[in-house]
Parts: sequence; C-alpha cells; structure tokens
Amino acid sequence: MKKIKILLPITITMVVIWLFYYAKLSTLKFYPVIINFLFFIIFLFSSFQKETVIQKIARGIDGKLVPEIELYTRNLTYIWASVTFINFVISFITLYLPNKLWAIYNGCISYCIVGLVFIIEYPIRHWYKRRVGFKC
Repeated sequence: MKKIKILLPITITMVVIWLFYYAKLSTLKFYPVIINFLFFIIFLFSSFQKETVIQKIARGIDGKLVPEIELYTRNLTYIWASVTFINFVISFITLYLPNKLWAIYNGCISYCIVGLVFIIEYPIRHWYKRRVGFKC
C-alpha cells in the first residue's frame, strides 16, 4: 500500500506530462473537466465516510477537533463538492465553445472562483473557531 501511495502521484504526473506532449489541443481541453470531476468525486465520496477529506486535513493541522468543528468541516466538504461540481459542469460546457472562451474560463475564471470561495471561507473559519472556543 505504501508503494502505491508513492507511485500514484508520480504516475499521474507522468501521464499528464505525456498527455500535454503528445495530445492534440482538443484532447487537452478535457484536462480541466477531468480534474474538476476528480476533485468533485473525492469530496463527494468522502462525505459518506466517517471522516471527510477536510476533517482529515483539519485534524492533521489542529489535532483533536471538537464536535462543532467536525460539523463545520463536514459542511465545508459539501460546499467544496458543490463548487467543484459546478466548475466541472461549466468546464464541460466550455468544451463546445470557442477556444478563447474555453481558455478564459478554465485559465482564469475557474481559478478566481476557487480563490474567492477560499478567501470567503478562511475568515469565517477563524471566526467560527473563536466562537466555539476552539484554540488554534
């Protein structure tokens, strides 16, 4: 299992490099669709687990989580699943639009959306932690 954890990122990186080197432009346009779909699947399936991806990250950063923070991180997982799903759908739609619109959305707007969600969530997270008395 440990070998898989080490080899998986290397394999994915090599596939992406190979894809960008040998593929046609029309094939490369699927890259944002695939990435957004994978992130959506990760967030979605982790929401059915005892501990979500975001809870695992928060536990790694903060240690033991109080129940209020566990609920917050679970809800945050739903938010990120929604954002990545919307990004996936729009990225898929842009496949059928002119290359310029595809590039504007997938090269700029989608990153701005993800950044905006993070910028909005970050201060809310710290405010909520203080509100429930969680020490960072």
